[in-house]
Parts: sequence; structure tokens; C-alpha cells
Amino acid sequence: MAELVLERRGLVAVVIVVAFFAVVAIGSGGEQVAEDEQQDLTAIVQGAMVQAGLPTVEVRVVDWTVVLEGRVASSELKEAATRVAQAQPAVISVDNRLSVPAPIVVEEEPEAPDLPAEQADLLLQARLSAAGASPPIRFQSGGDRITVESVPTLDLLAGFLATNPTVSIQIIGHTDSDGDAAANLELSTTRAEAVRTQLVARGIESERLATLGLGETDPIADNLTKGGKNANRRIEFLVIPVGGEGLAPPTTTTFAPVAEEPAPTTVPAG
Repeated sequence: MAELVLERRGLVAVVIVVAFFAVVAIGSGGEQVAEDEQQDLTAIVQGAMVQAGLPTVEVRVVDWTVVLEGRVASSELKEAATRVAQAQPAVISVDNRLSVPAPIVVEEEPEAPDLPAEQADLLLQARLSAAGASPPIRFQSGGDRITVESVPTLDLLAGFLATNPTVSIQIIGHTDSDGDAAANLELSTTRAEAVRTQLVARGIESERLATLGLGETDPIADNLTKGGKNANRRIEFLVIPVGGEGLAPPTTTTFAPVAEEPAPTTVPAG
């Protein structure tokens, strides 16, 4: 009798062990099936993102929850990614972890005020005069050859004209009163032409550059002192308004009477 009881107990133990392993096997098989199905869902949602124009979205599925990671350009695209994921069958929920870059704030440059034509011309004239006076253009004594020290000023003037391609100017030459008035008038003209030649050589269109010689007719200082004469020997620059003209040449020049005897001493032109 005791042997029969022991035999039954052993049989029960065997059945329990077999049942346990069967349950374990069934459970592991179910987990594998669920994992495979979630991988399939990952591929489905990832493909949907690409088709929707969201290739930067990375998809993971955790316990049937779709996790979205990566970076998109705007909050609108982030919301669109959520809708694409929710539209797929078997998706229980969506965890949207997509990042959106901070918006770039572009500061608009203030627009330059529209100045009346007269004020605009005055502003251009002030800038042109400043360029032509830094330092003033100088010539070798008695001639029209520009000194080396004047090269930076010529470069500034060319830069001004290049920056303002619609501006035309008049180059005006002046001398002091030393020497013959007619010779001074001619010298002032050739000096203005020399400046024009230098600007053309720097790429400025010749038709934008008018020249004028005024000789000794328009002094800005006395012609009695060295400083005064130096101030009178100058080149000035005048903006010519659109449709306008520059200064007109002198209509009359007063020449000193020529004494027949004794012959006057010749003084070099200023």
C-alpha cells in the first residue's frame, strides 16, 4: 500500500514538472511573437514617416507605444509626426520626443529715410567734399602733375563714385593770383583734367566726370600771404543733380594791362 502511494506521488510530481515547462515554453513563445509584431509595427511607422516627408524622425515601439525621437524643423512638423503615427493600426499611444530648434530672430535693418531731392543732393555733396579734402589734392609747383601724397584722396573719391553709380560730378580747378590770369585759367583747367584722368584710370566712367577751370577768379582766402595762396590753389568737387548742369565757365577774365616799357618780370603760374 505504501509503495502505491509513493508511485502516485511520483507520477503527480512528474505531471507538475511537465506542466511547468509547458507553460514556460508557451509564455516565451508568446513573448517572441509580441516582440516580432512590435518590430513589424516599428518598420510600418518608420516607413509612414518617410512617405510623409519626415525622414529625420526615428521610431521605436515599446509595449505598443510608438516613441518618436530625433529633430524636425518646426512645431507643426512635430505635430504632424504624431498624427502619422496615430494613424497606423495597432498603435496604442504615441510618445513624441522630437526636438524643435529655437526660432531664429532676424532683426530687420531700419530703412533709410527717403530724403527730399535737395537734401539728398546736399548729403551727397557733403560726403563728396569730405572725400576730396582728406587730404586736399596737390600738384607739383607750376604744373599739373599730382603729388604722391594725393593718391589716397583719389582712391577715396573713386570709392565714393563706385558706391554711388548714378552720381555725376564736376571737377573744378582753382589757382592763386600769382602770374598771368589767362595762364592761371589754363593751368586750373589742365589740373582738373588730370584729376579726371586719374579717376577714369580707377574705373569711373568718363561721362560722369565734367571738368572746369576757374583760375584765380574764385578765391577763398587772400592772395597776400603764403597760407592764403595755398588755400586758393585747390581742386573742388561738385555733385551735378540729375538733369542739371555744373558751374558755367567764367564769361570774362580781367587781365592786367601789359606795360610796353619796361618789360614786366614773369612770375610762375600759381
